[in-house]
Amino acid sequence: MGQPQLLMKRRHLKGIGKLSIPRGYSLRTYRQGDETHWARIISNAQPAFSALGAQCPPSVFWREMVEQECFRPERVLFLTYKGQPVGTATAWTKAELGPTSGYVHMVALVPEHTKKGLGRVLTAAVLDYFRDQGLRSAFLHTDDHRLAAIKTYLELGFEPMIADEDIRRRWVEVFRALRRPDLAHRYCGQE
Repeated sequence: MGQPQLLMKRRHLKGIGKLSIPRGYSLRTYRQGDETHWARIISNAQPAFSALGAQCPPSVFWREMVEQECFRPERVLFLTYKGQPVGTATAWTKAELGPTSGYVHMVALVPEHTKKGLGRVLTAAVLDYFRDQGLRSAFLHTDDHRLAAIKTYLELGFEPMIADEDIRRRWVEVFRALRRPDLAHRYCGQE
């Protein structure tokens, strides 16, 4: 088993700001039949979701999403391009985070739609949903190598949660890779 994912928290849901969605793109929520689109997006977003398998069948959507207690169709967002789903993110809840916190879950884009700020659009849409539902904060997990995603999360106001020295060391390495020694100093107490 690999190392645990890194945890990040946005302490409040104020000041998210409106993000403009690029021309040709739109956001919508889950509709019956979208499990096929979700599986295609997750499969193409590899290796971020390698635990789900190289080719994620639509049945995984039922196991990972629908069968979970916190599933609601309106919590599963899709970013479409000219009507075709190309990205997804989920506004999840987890009992261990408490009743006032949301969990940003399964943010994914197909490769040909990355590097356009669309992960930011999806994540901000989830944060907007949480705020509209009366939640006060948000958490997410990410991996050390997902530098573009971590940069986006930091820009959206998420902060690293440092539970122990190993996590601190890993965050120092992430900030070094991002060429942000100021953040290593701020969050980890290191240069």
